[in-house]
Amino acid sequence: MTADSADSLFEALGDVLQGVGLRPMLDEAADYEQLSQWLTDERVLEWYEGRDQPYPLERVIAKFSPRVLRREAVMPCFILLAGRPVGYLQYYPVTDAAGYELESAEDTWAFDLFVGEPELWSAGVGSTALRLAVRYVFEEHGAKHCVIDPRVDNPRAIRAYEKLGFTKVKVLVGHEEHEGAMRDCWLMELRAGDS
Repeated sequence: MTADSADSLFEALGDVLQGVGLRPMLDEAADYEQLSQWLTDERVLEWYEGRDQPYPLERVIAKFSPRVLRREAVMPCFILLAGRPVGYLQYYPVTDAAGYELESAEDTWAFDLFVGEPELWSAGVGSTALRLAVRYVFEEHGAKHCVIDPRVDNPRAIRAYEKLGFTKVKVLVGHEEHEGAMRDCWLMELRAGDS
């Protein structure tokens, strides 16, 4: 699927869901600058990447341009509210079942996201965007399972994912490095037909 066709599908789905939409991140200065703005905000970094891991513009370009240019399997997207970027979501096929302690990664897709505007936290923007992306991978990529792995100390994210139908499968001990320590994460799963 091309970025243009994904963009059109996201827009069509977004119209249905409260003005929230998704669009692929573009290889444009404004998109990299926007992402850097969020990833240097300590309020965002407390939950995504870590306050000890800010992403100034050069670091954003180095990490995200291969994704934007489709040199990696990760699809980077902006979460939109009324057409304005307010957050980031990425999705990708799981290729390392062991990394998630899964028996098989076949037809499994993973997601990472954050809302970059703290005043929009707990307003349903992130969960609506995730609902769009999950629907997309089920319908367009034939996914059978979707997984997400919030840290166990992030109850706001866990509740949001549970509202979408994700269920806790197991704790992944020491799964993510965050602010200098290995942190436990919940492996949460949504199966096709459960959403």
